[in-house]
Amino acid sequence: MKADNEKKLIYVCDDDKNISELIKMYLENDGFDVKTFDTAEKLLSGMRTKLPSLITLDIMLPGISGFDALEKIRDKNDVPVILVSAKDNEVDKVRGFNEGSDDYIVKPFMPLELVARVKNVLRRFEKSGVKVEKSVPEVLEFSNVRIETGPMQVYINKKPVSFTNIEYKFLVYMLERQKEAVTKKEILADVWGYEEDDNRVIDDLLKRLRKKLDLSKAKLSIETIWGVGYRLSDGK
Repeated sequence: MKADNEKKLIYVCDDDKNISELIKMYLENDGFDVKTFDTAEKLLSGMRTKLPSLITLDIMLPGISGFDALEKIRDKNDVPVILVSAKDNEVDKVRGFNEGSDDYIVKPFMPLELVARVKNVLRRFEKSGVKVEKSVPEVLEFSNVRIETGPMQVYINKKPVSFTNIEYKFLVYMLERQKEAVTKKEILADVWGYEEDDNRVIDDLLKRLRKKLDLSKAKLSIETIWGVGYRLSDGK
């Protein structure tokens, strides 16, 4: 396993030097190559030079916060991100997953737990076949909604509409499965890469997404199939 890990570069971003050095030591002991950063600005600069295989990102950082850094990361690529926080707060967890994090771990944590989570996220990422760089251009359409996956742009009534990274991923997922009913478990696994049941994550996303679609006059709705999951519909 260590031979495989030696090929993987991990970026650790935390303003607490003791924590970042501890994480680095345990990851390097498991064969990973690790680079640490104490601000999000330095992390983002480092990513312009070389993309890592995965990032651990503290939420409470000086200057640009972890959440803001995650948004900037998701604007450009899908590199896996594990958020690290001192707050065991459900609101922050839901926000993190909805903005595109791949996992969330609360301080204090056992270093070996973080190493295990890094491996688990990397396995999910590699199994999904997702590439760090954006996919080649493709068009998905349903009613008056059009998605161009190359530039990651959604059009409703031929007008561009802005969506968060996770809203976009969810729309693409549903448009790829037109007329199919998908379960919450499938959505959590395929969109979030989240193996545990957590209906709050989906409920929060759907509430915001349905409102945005309605305000944009989309002739598309996300229909709830009770006892099953969700399905796209061209009616309200």
